[in-house]
Amino acid sequence: MNCLEFRRAALANPHHPGHDALAHEADCPACARFYRELRLQEEQLYEAMCVPVPEGLADRILLRRASSWREWLAPRIAVPALAASLMLAVVLGVVWKQTQGMPAETLAMGIAAHVEHDAHALAASAEVPAATLMTSARRGGLDSLIPPGRPTYVDHCPLPGGGSGEHIVFDTPHGKITLIIMPTKKITMPLRLDRNGLTVSLMPAGEGSIALVTANPQTIEEAEKWARQTLRWANSRT
Repeated sequence: MNCLEFRRAALANPHHPGHDALAHEADCPACARFYRELRLQEEQLYEAMCVPVPEGLADRILLRRASSWREWLAPRIAVPALAASLMLAVVLGVVWKQTQGMPAETLAMGIAAHVEHDAHALAASAEVPAATLMTSARRGGLDSLIPPGRPTYVDHCPLPGGGSGEHIVFDTPHGKITLIIMPTKKITMPLRLDRNGLTVSLMPAGEGSIALVTANPQTIEEAEKWARQTLRWANSRT
């Protein structure tokens, strides 16, 4: 399968493009990035569509038919008006999600899905140059970063609910640890979540937050301790 065939399959069925398409994605960084962004757009659209219809909207539409002259116009006005109202709800939903954030539990679930989808990130084994690692760290707002192991993957990635962050994977004696720096995702309290064999730890950090993800729940406390003791943030708290 080539890149064009992959993108056609992904656009036709973003959730299940097929085994051949997923095999191609695992070997093609450009298509992997395209598919990741497509999935996030799908998730944002789904979340926006969950915005409830304003209370009494149906009654207000029916009232338009109260008089005889409106009865003739109603079929020509009500449907476009309803479509416009729904479209406005979708747009407002997307804007709200991106400006007001999302519940920490929802963010944690989105991070778990992000790491699951980016299986190629965990499979990477070549060591990332120190300069590349620090460029990514500083882009995320870090002043310094002492790796807990060999950095094997670095990418600037889209985040659940909008915005972008830094996706870094370390190979440690206790397995792979994923660090996702989210400078625009503020949370008030730490949170842990287990999903599909992954443990996600969200922590307030810098101007936003970070996520630590491991496949071994016994190592998450060590990862949290590493983050608290070694991550230093520019113009912010430790």
